[in-house]
Amino acid sequence: MEAGLMTLNTKIQRNETKFLANALGEEMVMMNMENGDFVSMNKVGADIWKLTQEPVEVSEVIQKLLDLYDINAEQCSTETLAFLESSMKQNMFTVAE
Repeated sequence: MEAGLMTLNTKIQRNETKFLANALGEEMVMMNMENGDFVSMNKVGADIWKLTQEPVEVSEVIQKLLDLYDINAEQCSTETLAFLESSMKQNMFTVAE
């Protein structure tokens, strides 16, 4: 997927075939099993990881984040889309069919 093409209707799923994830307090530490690189996610990133175990539309992820955090919808949408697009470049999430 090209950057900027993700929409609220895009269905995503975490990429468990490439990443091994483990909770560390409220954060998530992940290892790329192909190259051994480590990635850490803050609490919000860890929540997004948890919410994407099964294919889910980006809009549903945003709604669940709005339920969890005191943030306005526009900021949540903007930041969630930016996080997911950045994470997609690292193959942490995949587009579900």
